[in-house]
Amino acid sequence: MNAARAREQLPDTLRAIAMLAVLVVNAIGYAVAPWGPMLGARSPADSAWAAIAQGLVGALLQGKGVAMLSFVFGMSLWLAARRRGRAEALQRGRVRHRRLLGLGIAHGVFVYFGDILTLYALVGRPLLRRLHMPWRSLRRHLWHALAWALLAKLAWVLVLVGFGANPDTGDVPSFASVRGAWPFLQLNASTYVFGLATSLVMAGPITYLCMVCGVAAARLRLLTHPRWRGALRRVLWRSGPALLALGAVHGWGCAALDPAGAWRPWTDALGDFIAIPLAACYLAALALASCGGRARWCGWFSPLGQRTLSLYIGHSLLCLVLFSGLGWALAASTLQTVLWCLALWMLALAAARQSRGPWPLEAWMARR
Repeated sequence: MNAARAREQLPDTLRAIAMLAVLVVNAIGYAVAPWGPMLGARSPADSAWAAIAQGLVGALLQGKGVAMLSFVFGMSLWLAARRRGRAEALQRGRVRHRRLLGLGIAHGVFVYFGDILTLYALVGRPLLRRLHMPWRSLRRHLWHALAWALLAKLAWVLVLVGFGANPDTGDVPSFASVRGAWPFLQLNASTYVFGLATSLVMAGPITYLCMVCGVAAARLRLLTHPRWRGALRRVLWRSGPALLALGAVHGWGCAALDPAGAWRPWTDALGDFIAIPLAACYLAALALASCGGRARWCGWFSPLGQRTLSLYIGHSLLCLVLFSGLGWALAASTLQTVLWCLALWMLALAAARQSRGPWPLEAWMARR
């Protein structure tokens, strides 16, 4: 069986769908970044449509796409290494992580401070040595990762509640207000370095947990083998409605509460705390809906899932050109920004389906 036919469609499908959430969240807050509210300043301020768009993004997308991508990253590590010896898989993984780290640093310093590639490269590297460890040892390691992730999540929630999730940043420079290449570089690079140091402590354990879960799920074939469907359905039935209800509360807070108000940190902390469990429900639902990646509609999304690195970098470059003071500084409304991301994602989806080979960044990452 050739490599193309042996490749599983489900991870690529999940990656393509999760990337839409990442694009929307990054773009909606871009103009007021790096210190403004994550979901941006509502535009127009009195628009019901803008409020609804912010609420839906908060309830359904914020924090979920990144968690899903981390999980799929772990799945992909195992799927790439399972047919190789431990030494060969480790050497190959290190090469790819070095390239990912270099690309992430360049992206984070010069283009977008909120880069996730650097974090993935740094956090995922220790996992390379554990891909082939015995199942009992991996399970024990998973429990340790869960304990550290819970501590990090609780610490971050305390930060949100204690210091306020969205302080008044009206007088602070933003990407939309900064003018000139050097001021933009100073603002972007400094916040990238600060954010990376913070995320390694606060988000690193959580990202690592998602990756380890992805490795464990791939080894068990949790999302692809029919024997697990009953368990996935029970998990969805028991936890899905409650998590969606809590997500709706968070979405209501995003839509109705002042970002600098007293109650907003509590709803933001709620949204942050349920993001990973809700992302897990999304993964289970998509696995069931796709019959473990065997459904015909997975073929619509999997080509884009193999090219999300180019889409991610390209989206950041477009945001820089369209919404920053270094570019055109367009004052798009909240709803227009969401629709633009959806249109860009659909255009990339169509382009990926017509592509015969990998896109440039994917081809570079795959080089031996």
